[in-house]
Amino acid sequence: MAQPVLLIEDDDDIRMLAELSLRLAGIDVVACREGRAGLAAMETTEFSLVLLDVMMPDMSGYEVLQRIVERFGEQAPPVALFTARPKDATLRDLIGRMSVHVLAKPFEPTELAESVKQLMKT
Repeated sequence: MAQPVLLIEDDDDIRMLAELSLRLAGIDVVACREGRAGLAAMETTEFSLVLLDVMMPDMSGYEVLQRIVERFGEQAPPVALFTARPKDATLRDLIGRMSVHVLAKPFEPTELAESVKQLMKT
């Protein structure tokens, strides 16, 4: 069985829609509403992909990404930054580094699921 995807998204509606979209596509998901909870989940579960919101109130997605890299290094799962601003300069600097990808919001549910399936294979 494939490892689950970790979804870290503070917006309840977006998190529920993304989680439902992934589950309907047969993808196991662990969903958290804040960065600290996501990092805690990574201490007990191995994930095939982290789908990470960029703008969150407790920690930015960039901070969470930095902690993932510091903690897991080369063993870190691929990360897809989930953002409404996919052309942000900081994102452009991160793309391609340590398996960092960008997925845009708003999203079409079936396209999100297909993108996640493709990233899980990388």
